[in-house]
Amino acid sequence: MPAKPDHKAAEAIASAMEKAVQRTLDSLGVATKKDIKTLEARVEKLEAWARAAPTKRKPGRPPGSKNKKKAAGKSRGRKPTVKKSSP
Repeated sequence: MPAKPDHKAAEAIASAMEKAVQRTLDSLGVATKKDIKTLEARVEKLEAWARAAPTKRKPGRPPGSKNKKKAAGKSRGRKPTVKKSSP
């Protein structure tokens, strides 16, 4: 009688191989399908923003980019003049 295949052992081997392949691809820096889809979505968003009518488009960063507020600091304007009192 032929030996009955052990499905759990086969699944464990397949899982281990899949993890090893994934680690190798990650170490090589190969783009995954998910990476490519993310980049395609970003490009589509930027293309739509670039095609938008100039009157509808706000100046500045494209939509979806992170808006970073500038830190409050001293202005670079002129220093206030100090009046000297006469004796």
